[in-house]
Amino acid sequence: MNYKHIVLEAMGAMLLASCATPKNYNYLQDLHDGQQITTPTDGTIRLQTNDQVTILVRSKDPEMGNLFNKGIITNVKAGLADQSLYTMGYIVGPDGCIDMPAAGKIKVAGLTRFEAQEAIQNKLRGESLLKDANVTVETMNLTYTVMGEVNNPGNFKIDKDAMTLFEALGRAGDINVYGKRDSVIVIRQKGPEKKVYSLCMNSGKDIFASEAYYIQQNDVIYVKANGTRARQSNVPGNESRTLSFWLSLASVLTALGVLIFK
Repeated sequence: MNYKHIVLEAMGAMLLASCATPKNYNYLQDLHDGQQITTPTDGTIRLQTNDQVTILVRSKDPEMGNLFNKGIITNVKAGLADQSLYTMGYIVGPDGCIDMPAAGKIKVAGLTRFEAQEAIQNKLRGESLLKDANVTVETMNLTYTVMGEVNNPGNFKIDKDAMTLFEALGRAGDINVYGKRDSVIVIRQKGPEKKVYSLCMNSGKDIFASEAYYIQQNDVIYVKANGTRARQSNVPGNESRTLSFWLSLASVLTALGVLIFK
């Protein structure tokens, strides 16, 4: 094989390599069609200190029910309340309690909103404050933060239970081409301490087995930069070196090789 052919084959190999998909790019590479996986963790949100909740108390006697409704504009005649009219809520204090008018302190930290509803309802009925009390609890200020190599970093609201890491990253526009999918960091508050999880998005078994598969309030999700982004940060002026750039360069070199050795 002559020198001309060697150069052309080398250029062709470089072009193909630039188009190849890195083995750590795609998600869930270890899963196959029909495979069943269970998640060992429960994604239900549990109330924590500094969480804010709205509590709506209903009764056959609307005026009695409204005695316990803090900062809620209600239709007293019909005994109904529109959630859009909530103006303020209860803050879960450092002791894990909320302080309701007439009812006093009620422990809610560590409870789901449904368990909190039952605890408040039992308190009102058990102490004969409102024997037919019907309670609804909704969270107000639960959020998580996504940082690093995603298309739309920021702070996002948790508006349901069992929100997954995939949904959280999806709201942030997904990991971009410069993000490390094999090392996504989740930082979570655990009482007075913070716990760090490192997840490989390429492995379904790794993700589904992690406590961080379901997002909790105040979680911080950080996507590290891959080697390409790190090298770009060292380029004078921080010029962009995208895939299209390298494809264009390979095409030019290939064309030059053809002209030189023709």
